[in-house]
Amino acid sequence: MFAVVATALVMGSCAAVGTVGALYTGVTTPTAVTSNEVGSKVGTATCTGILGLVATGDAGVNRAAKTAGITKISHVDVKTVSILGIFTTQKYFVYGE
Repeated sequence: MFAVVATALVMGSCAAVGTVGALYTGVTTPTAVTSNEVGSKVGTATCTGILGLVATGDAGVNRAAKTAGITKISHVDVKTVSILGIFTTQKYFVYGE
């Protein structure tokens, strides 16, 4: 039973991705690419999860683009941080002009 609960906690929340460490995760991975040139603007958006039970935030690409005034997106990266699956965050970086 403990193993099932521990697995659910580690894999749950907004940070459940393919590159998750059981104790700690701190990775940045590509999410999307377009044919637009890499721009000088970077917008961000974040979501946070706690215990795999509660997740909050607006980490949408549209939200991130609006924070930097980006209308032509070149690519999107996401940085995932997770500590024991208890506390997780995903921060999306949208690049463009």
